[in-house]
Amino acid sequence: MKLSGSAGRSVDLATRTATLADSKTGRSMRPLSHAACSILSSLSRTSELVFSSGKTGKALTGYRSSWDRIVRLAVLPGDVTLHVLRHSFASTAAELDYSELTIAALIGHKSGSITSLYVHHADATLLAVADAVADEIARRMGDKKPSGDVIELRRA
Repeated sequence: MKLSGSAGRSVDLATRTATLADSKTGRSMRPLSHAACSILSSLSRTSELVFSSGKTGKALTGYRSSWDRIVRLAVLPGDVTLHVLRHSFASTAAELDYSELTIAALIGHKSGSITSLYVHHADATLLAVADAVADEIARRMGDKKPSGDVIELRRA
């Protein structure tokens, strides 16, 4: 299943990749773990958008209020940000002894390789690493396997 975003962003659940056309480093493709794909495929949809505004059904353009609700519903400390989660993901990969180049590819840092400009898919190694890191984070959170539980963000 291929879902669309806006401005050239898409998620392809069959290849387990997210493509960002306009990231800080230009076009970037990120591997997705099985757990992430499971959650994304379980969400009810009213359109082909990955995340849409509940009010308009159009592409979500900001995340602040959604993020604030996620933090509150998940009972996370107030200083947890998306950057903190990204850093934690990269740190967990490093603790699992993956190389800096592999971690850079996972989180979308430019590797400086000319070859990287020609690669348009996530290789099996990056997909396996995405799964291993997601599984380790879930284990540390007390889950034996990542769950597909989704917390509703709609306001009561």
